[in-house]
Amino acid sequence: MSFWRTLYRVFLVVAAILVAVILVRFFMPKFREEQRLRARLEEARQDVQRTAETLRQLKLKQERLREDPRYVEKVAREDLGLSKPGETVFRFVEEDD
Repeated sequence: MSFWRTLYRVFLVVAAILVAVILVRFFMPKFREEQRLRARLEEARQDVQRTAETLRQLKLKQERLREDPRYVEKVAREDLGLSKPGETVFRFVEEDD
């Protein structure tokens, strides 16, 4: 009787291991897919944060352009290369050797 009881216990252990292996093989691809999707979600959140910061800066610049004439003049001079009538503009260009 002891032989059959030992054999039954060995069979139960082998069956439990087999079920565990089957479950791991079934769920492992799903787990990897979830990890990949979580990484993509985090990248998308960071992208949204960067875009929101850019939008905030652009709105601030827009507000300054509407309200600050000195800022408008600065942008016109630096970004657009404009000057007032009668001014002489000097531009220094670095030569590549």
